[in-house]
This record gives sequence, structure tokens and C-alpha cells, in this order.
Amino acid sequence: MDKNLLFALDIGTRSVVGMILKQHENGKYEILHKKMIEHEERSMLDGQIHHIPAVARVIRTIKNELELEVGPLTKVCVAAAGRALKTVKGRSEKDLSLGDISSQEEVIHMELAAVQQAQYQLASLLDENSNLLYDCVGYSVLHYYLDEHEIGSFIGQQGNRASVEVIATFLPRVVVDSLMKALDEAGLEMEALTLEPIAAINVLIPSSMRKLNVALVDIGAGTSDIAITAQGTVIAYGMVPIAGDEITEAVSSALLLDFPVAEQLKRSLTEKTVVTYTDILGFPSQKDTSEVILTIEHSIESLADGITQEILRLNAKAPQAIMLVGGGSLTPQLREKVAEKLSLPIERVAIRGLNAIQSLIPSLKEEGPELVTPVGIGIAAKENPVKYVTVSVNGKTIRLFQVKKLTIGDALIAGGADLSKLYGKPGMGLMVRLNGEVKMFKGKIGSAPSIEMNGVPCTLSDEVLEGATIHYEAGHNGEDAEISIREAFDDHSVKTLWVNGEEETFETHYYINEQRVGLNTFIRDRDDCYYRFPSTLSDIFDLKGWNTETKRSHFTIFVDGKPLTLPTKLTDSVHLNDQSVHHHTSWNDGDRLVYQRVEEEQVTLKHITDALYLNLHQSCTVIFNEEELTLVRPLYSFYREEEKLRMDTVLHAQERLVMKKTDQQPFIFQDVFTKVELTLQPKPGESLILLKNGEKAGFQTEIQTGDELLLKFEVLV
Repeated sequence: MDKNLLFALDIGTRSVVGMILKQHENGKYEILHKKMIEHEERSMLDGQIHHIPAVARVIRTIKNELELEVGPLTKVCVAAAGRALKTVKGRSEKDLSLGDISSQEEVIHMELAAVQQAQYQLASLLDENSNLLYDCVGYSVLHYYLDEHEIGSFIGQQGNRASVEVIATFLPRVVVDSLMKALDEAGLEMEALTLEPIAAINVLIPSSMRKLNVALVDIGAGTSDIAITAQGTVIAYGMVPIAGDEITEAVSSALLLDFPVAEQLKRSLTEKTVVTYTDILGFPSQKDTSEVILTIEHSIESLADGITQEILRLNAKAPQAIMLVGGGSLTPQLREKVAEKLSLPIERVAIRGLNAIQSLIPSLKEEGPELVTPVGIGIAAKENPVKYVTVSVNGKTIRLFQVKKLTIGDALIAGGADLSKLYGKPGMGLMVRLNGEVKMFKGKIGSAPSIEMNGVPCTLSDEVLEGATIHYEAGHNGEDAEISIREAFDDHSVKTLWVNGEEETFETHYYINEQRVGLNTFIRDRDDCYYRFPSTLSDIFDLKGWNTETKRSHFTIFVDGKPLTLPTKLTDSVHLNDQSVHHHTSWNDGDRLVYQRVEEEQVTLKHITDALYLNLHQSCTVIFNEEELTLVRPLYSFYREEEKLRMDTVLHAQERLVMKKTDQQPFIFQDVFTKVELTLQPKPGESLILLKNGEKAGFQTEIQTGDELLLKFEVLV
């Protein structure tokens, strides 16, 4: 056979379609020959081969007839039924407090762990009596999350928890095994394999369109297969166990027709306005197409319900658009009912035929939707073939289904490796409090797994080679964090201080949970640790046991012959390097400290007047020329013998003071000028006017707090 020719088979529930396609130099394809044969018996059920010899006979017949046109056929492109696929979401997480993600290898490990989690979920969903083995045929990353916020990449990011969500697709191994056996009995070798939903999607929804949320529904005879795109990938596969045969059976029951006759009449409903038929009793009849459709409307409604409910289950909402393919998509009113049930405009639901395949050169009179999948099988199997790769994983022979580039990680999952335990776990950390601040000391990072392919070290992302021998050993867990006081506090000081002429040495002290410990003591989780160096003079006083509390004494003085006793204080005299300092002053290595008690605190006249609770001044607050002004006049004077005292005059015990009270006189307008300086200058002809509260006043007019005073010059008329 010409190397540019492709032999494709679509093995359906009720029929097998064989096609010969030719690829031209411009990359486009042309259908040269087509052959379709229906199964003679129920040898297929829901897309899976149940009677291999019967299916092999149909395949062999198609092969023989096509060989009459193109010569010997030895290899064929086929598809595994999409209805057998299982799509499951998986998720894996990593605690970043134990270590950040710093390499793509760690990201891949998280993705594969999510795939394996999806595999565990699939196992839990299956019937407990099921013994089907499922191969992962591919996965797509849906989201990366950092602290539950979506992110583009983990590498270099800081956070508490990283997680990845994937959607993984699994296929029962028996589906492919039975398919290969049927081909072998028909004298054919599988040249390439694809999946039916992938085949239809590849020719109708290219990668550039997969960011759109589109559902593709392939309605065959026995089942309706569904694939949904979004976020740049195929996010879900599903199947409804009703399709075209249910409509044919409804026609058969309503009109009393043999199944093949009912099938032919059903197909004519979209082409004729009137149909004629002969029922199983031999009576000829004629009916309007609309009347026949009305009798089977309930079955059409059920098919539309099944399809739309599965779409909503898979997608959680109505998609943006729906493409219908397969012979069953021509069912009358199905397109309209699907649009109505999903609340979509009718133009968002389309039946797609061969004319919608951009890579196909028109060559057949038939362009119906029933031919999309067989054409897609040939093109997809050629351009995106699926192969099996056989490898050995730790002595166990594994066969991998290759939809995408297979990696070492895929092989390990198939070989039963527990991805969550592949990398050694980090050692336990320590959370402690250091000088009031909570700090985390991480345990040592666990080691990566040791992986070899054909004796050469490799990584999870390396591509698997056919026939490779893979050996792996899980990484070792990291050691728990262990830290001593010396390591936790990188601050140990030893300093010398001269204290009252004596040289003394002081060093840092360390405490765990209030107990003093040595430098080599190890810290335990949740310990409260702190250190203290006597860095201030107050710390030195505490270490030496010096009581620096202020002591109180009594100070007696006589005012107008009467004794007045005041409490006074005994304070400290603290000098550092001959400079007077306070207790909390810091000191340095080699400093000289001189400390002594000062027996007496100085008492001033201010202390006396405060103790006598005297109102020392007479005051008056007025508004002068719109500005507030307070006038003050002393009421008392104090004398020590002939010396008039100020408030800051220092007094001594037992001294005798004389207090003289000044006669209290009212304030007058003239007193204002002791506080202000006039800047107003009279103009020629102007006279000075004094006002108090709006009335004329003189310099001797008495004033009180709250009065409003005004001085101005005016021309008197």
C-alpha cells in the first residue's frame, strides 16, 4: 500500500466503518474509499468487544473489499471506545513550612502524586467486584494553588501550603487487549491507536479553540459519548447509555416495523415530508413525517435529557457551545431540545459533518456527521498516535499506554510506586521562643529517590525508552532538627568592668523555661529560651545585690515660726568613666564604675510653697484688642533674713523663713500696658479712646476676668 495512504477502522456498537484516506503534500487528507458493514449479532456492547471472532469476521470482510481497490492491507489505525474512559480529578499538597519548592522535578512529583490520588479515587468508585485494570492514558494540570490562591508556578514562591489539581483519564486494559486480539484474527496489525473522543475533537476542535468551554457529543447507535474542552485542554469524558438505537426501537414499536426497516425509515425522517412503509403484518402505510416524529417524541426527549444531564454533571454548568456528530445526531428535533434544556441559543448547538473538518479535501457525496469519527480516527492516529511501551519496574513488567510522552513518573505509577512516599520526608522541625520571638528550625530535607533507567541515573520527567529496565529506591527521611543554646544564640559576650576600683568579669547567661542552662544544652520543641547579658549598670547592681531603692528621710524648716516637715529622698551617685549617669546606662568593656549613696536631696522654695498649698498669684484674663491676655500679680514673698527668695532657691534644714502677703488690689485698665507694647500711632486730629465691654473707660477703670477691652484712636466730631 502507498505510504501516503491510511487504513482507518471505526468499530462501533452496530456497525464497522472502514476508510482509505490519502495524505497530500499540502498536509490535507482525502477519502478515497469507504466501506460500512453492520454486525450480524450483538458482538459489541457499549463500545467494548464481547465476541472477538464475530467482530474479527466483519473487520476481515471490510479489509478484503478495500484490498480490491488499493491492494494488500496489513496495518490499520483504530480507536479505543471513549465510552470506556474514566475521568477523575486528583489533588496533592505540600507543606511549604518544611521546605520551599525549588525545582521543576518537585513540581512534577506533586503532579504525579495528584494523578495517583485520582487513581485511588477511581478504585473507590468502582464496583467492589470489578477486576478491571485501568491504565492512565493522560492527565492535564487544572490549577496550581498557593495558600488556596491560584498561581502560575510554585518555583521561588513563599507561602504555607502548595497544592496542584489535575484531571486524569483512565482506560480499562481489557478494551485495548480485546481490540488488538480482533485485529490479529482479521490478519491486521495495529499501526496506530487513538481514543474516539480525541479523534473527533482533534479534527473539529483544534488546540487553539480549547480555551473555549465546548461539549462534543458523538451519538452512535448504542451510546452517546461526550468530551468537554476548557482551559486549553479536554477536561472531562462521559457516556450516556442511550443513542440512535433507542429512537429506532421507538419507531419500530410505534409503527410495528422490523428493526432494519425502522432504521431506514428513521434516517428518512430528515429528508422526506411523507414516508411510506410496510409493517410486519404486510400492510402498507403512508404517514406525514411530522406525525411519525410526534409518536416518538418521548424517546427523543429522553435522549436529549440523558445527554444534557451528563453534560451538566461533567461541566457543572451549560457549556458555551455544543457540537453534535455521529449518525444519531440527525435525530429530528434533538438539536432543538438540547439547546432548550441547556438554555442555549439554537445557533450554539450545531450538527457537524465532514465539511467542518478543515484538513479534509471534499471527495464524497456523503458529508454527514456519522463519518466524522472514522475520518478523525485516521487523521488522529496518524498525527497523534497512541502506542504501547513495555518496561520493567523493579523487576515487574509493565505495559504503558502512550497518549503523550511517557515519563519515568508514569512508569513508576503503573509499577505501583507510592508517589507520596517516593521522596524522603523532611525531619521534624523545632518551634521555640527565642527572647520572646517565635522561631522555626527546620529538620533536614529528605533525600530524593534513586532512579535508574538501564543503569543510568534519571529523573521523573525523563522519557521512558521501549524495553527499558527501571529501578528505583525511595529517598530517606531527613533527620529531625537538633539545635543547642550555642547554635540558637550566636551572641556570647565576656566583658571586664572596674567596679569601685576592683576589676570584675561578666558574661552572658542563658535560660530555658526560666532555668539557667549551659551553652551546650539542647533545646526541645516549644521551649521558651532567652539570654541576658548585664549590659546596663542596673543589671550589674542586680548581680551584686545592691539595693538601689530610694530611701526616704525628713526635712524640717520654719515658716513664720511654724515648723514644716517634708519627706525627702536618699539617692545614688553613679559615675561611669567620671561622668554622672543613670542606672540604665549601658557600659562597655574596660569601663570604670564608681557608685555611692547621696544622703540628701536638695529642697527648694518650690517644694515649700507646694507643701503649703498656697495660691501664689492673683490673675485676671481679659480680651484686649481681640487678643486674650492674662495679668499676673504675686500674692506672697519669702525672705531668708533680708534675702528675698526665688522659687529655685536651695534651702537647708532648720532654716527660718518669713512669708509676707501682698495686699490684694483690683486690676485696672492701666495694668494691661505692663504686658503689651502699643504700636498704634495717632493720626493728626485723632484722640485716644478706651472701651470696656463697649463702654468708655479710663486708665484707672477696674477690670475683671472676662472683660473685653479696646484701645483705638478716632477723630472726635
